[in-house]
Amino acid sequence: MKKILMVFSVLIFSCTTKIDDRIFGEWNVQSNFYRATYKIEKQSSKIVGKVLYYNDDTTVLHETGTDKDIFLKNLKFKENKFVDAISGATKTNKEAITIEVKHKDTLKVTSYVMHKPSIEIWTRKTITKPQ
Repeated sequence: MKKILMVFSVLIFSCTTKIDDRIFGEWNVQSNFYRATYKIEKQSSKIVGKVLYYNDDTTVLHETGTDKDIFLKNLKFKENKFVDAISGATKTNKEAITIEVKHKDTLKVTSYVMHKPSIEIWTRKTITKPQ
């Protein structure tokens, strides 16, 4: 009986998906249309994305320290990607934002504009230490 229980436990733990925690941190967006810094973090049991800074030359946003900063409400890890079916930006659940960790310091983010994919590269914000 102990052998069966041990085999069953090993199977359960080996089948669980481990979340890629390299997604957490602050990210600079490489875009021709705007400049932004976002932060992805865990809040309670949810993974959220927050706006720290955004500027598209018509709108400028700064972090407020409130829930208004959250634009990715509940990222889920699915098939080695993070998806957000209900982002604050699109208000839709038909076409999700997907975030793929390409490297510990690089994310590939795909969103949809008029049903066409728009791909951005986000790079980890590096903190420079004063000398």
